[in-house]
Amino acid sequence: MDMDTLITKQKHLWNDEFWENPWDQGSLAVIGLFITMTLFLILFATIFGVCSPLERRNQYEES
Repeated sequence: MDMDTLITKQKHLWNDEFWENPWDQGSLAVIGLFITMTLFLILFATIFGVCSPLERRNQYEES
């Protein structure tokens, strides 16, 4: 058995073990949700930070 075959077989076994463990799947889902929520909040803050309310704009123009 050559080294490449052994490494490929070991990676395949580890990959199968990872997806069979529900705790690993759950942690991957939580990490994905955290990243998605963080990006959403950054987008939300950027949009509403740039688009200030109309009343405020009028106040700045009058003074």
